[in-house]
Amino acid sequence: MERLHRNILLVALGALLLPAPAAPNSLDDDRIEAAVEASLAGADTAGISGLRVRCDEGILILGGTADTLFAIDQAVRLAGAVPGVVDVVVSATVPRRSIPDAEILASVQRALQTPSFSFVSIQTTVGYGRVKLSGSSGSYAQKILAQREISRISGVLEIQNRIIVKTETNVSQEGLARLAASRLTSASSVAGIIKVTIRGKVAVLSGRVPLFITRLEATEAALSIPGIQAVDNRLVVDPALTPLPPQPARP
Repeated sequence: MERLHRNILLVALGALLLPAPAAPNSLDDDRIEAAVEASLAGADTAGISGLRVRCDEGILILGGTADTLFAIDQAVRLAGAVPGVVDVVVSATVPRRSIPDAEILASVQRALQTPSFSFVSIQTTVGYGRVKLSGSSGSYAQKILAQREISRISGVLEIQNRIIVKTETNVSQEGLARLAASRLTSASSVAGIIKVTIRGKVAVLSGRVPLFITRLEATEAALSIPGIQAVDNRLVVDPALTPLPPQPARP
């Protein structure tokens, strides 16, 4: 019994000694803010000039206004690619314009009348600039593509994407976990220490990644696998994993 207690104590101490991601200090926050502002200012994405950023212990708050929801999403990705950003909180909004819901609905229907959605059954409703999507699609990519195309439409204030992805697979949960892990490790944009477990049709991602954008891309990569319908993303952004920039060669 004494040996058992000693082993439990050693395990507990070992867990306490595991290195944790260091919280950025105020100087780091200033540097991160400046880097994000420079990234947004240098981007060719239209409609983001009204956005404002503030950083608190590595958590970036994206406020202000943008022309479209698509512009806000692009700004999140730009900010998430800046080293040191561990999370992005969006308080930015799209201003309410005097665009009738009927005009927005017509624009939405036109956006969905492309070959990409020829085999997708999507129903749309619009109220006060808020778009609701329902129906079904054969892949997660089609679901996200529909949302992305609609987010470009002026006057759309919110999108509720309730499209159901109907995919079937004969692969076991263990096989799905191996496939997801392989997909994540082979993707050039996804790096870090990632563990994948499957619970039903939900992929649980745990571990550490160097950038917030990597965390987003890990979710997208997992959802691209047939048989996975949702992701429980528990990945922690650890700036210490960010590769150091190459040093100039000495003469």
